[in-house]
Amino acid sequence: MERPKASPAKEAALQVGVDIGGSHITACLFDDEHQELLLESMSTRHPDPNGTADELIGVWAEAIEQAMNQSNRPIKGIGIAVPGPFDYAEGISLVTGVNKFECIYGANIKAELSRRLNVEKSQIRFVNDAAAFGIAVTKVGLAKNADRCLALTLGTGLGSSFLVGGVPVLSGAEVPKNGWLYNGEFNGEMADDHFSARGLVKLYQSLGGKEGATALDIFNLTKYDPVASKTFELFGERLGAFLDPYVQRFGAQILVLGGNLSRSFPLFEQHLLKELSISNVVVSTMLDHAPLIGGAMLFNEQYYGDLARVINKMK
Repeated sequence: MERPKASPAKEAALQVGVDIGGSHITACLFDDEHQELLLESMSTRHPDPNGTADELIGVWAEAIEQAMNQSNRPIKGIGIAVPGPFDYAEGISLVTGVNKFECIYGANIKAELSRRLNVEKSQIRFVNDAAAFGIAVTKVGLAKNADRCLALTLGTGLGSSFLVGGVPVLSGAEVPKNGWLYNGEFNGEMADDHFSARGLVKLYQSLGGKEGATALDIFNLTKYDPVASKTFELFGERLGAFLDPYVQRFGAQILVLGGNLSRSFPLFEQHLLKELSISNVVVSTMLDHAPLIGGAMLFNEQYYGDLARVINKMK
């Protein structure tokens, strides 16, 4: 349905939320006044992460520009959720050695997008993708009324964000350094190797499961394969045991899950909860929309006043 156009004098500016991953970019307009994405403006591309810098940034600019062109209302700014390592304050990519984004290592993405989109550099801001998820769920999602939230993304890797009053906490005795859990230790190995899609597959195979299965395969196999069901149960139990010391130290009032593996929450919920000291565990209903909202929230100026000092320390 076409939205009625307001008179120019009354048109409030929109934000653009952007989610950049290893093989995709999605951009969408966000109406801060009504706290909603304008889904008809959503634009997605799948660039080659190993192409040239010019090609990659060019595709990013195309996706953002297409979203911007879906409305005649002014644009307040472009908030981009992107994985690290990254200089979020300056907009410089520092990703290397992971078979993606090698071509833009050291490139000033803020300056490049500013030039290509014809916007001021001050109208482009960046945030870590896991933090963007946490920002979305605490500002407009299921953790809106919780002062202390642990937001976790379970997917290709383990993403985490510890938030107080909707602002990520990166240091101090209550949280791990940078708010990162992926590099924590579990059973003598890095947590990311256990609590991720590849970790689920590894666990399934260690229990005698079929070789070559993916995380989605294992999910589908739970209908008739007891090994697949046991895999999710043990996954939840181990995740709970790993998380609980952090939950207690931080004093989390709610644990919000996101990422593709959170879609299988019913399969490991009970086993996760029995290891946790809190029962307030929910799955975000935003799913893929959360990073877009979290990015767009960077141009809610009242909120950004509290967030800016954190962005300067984010990696």
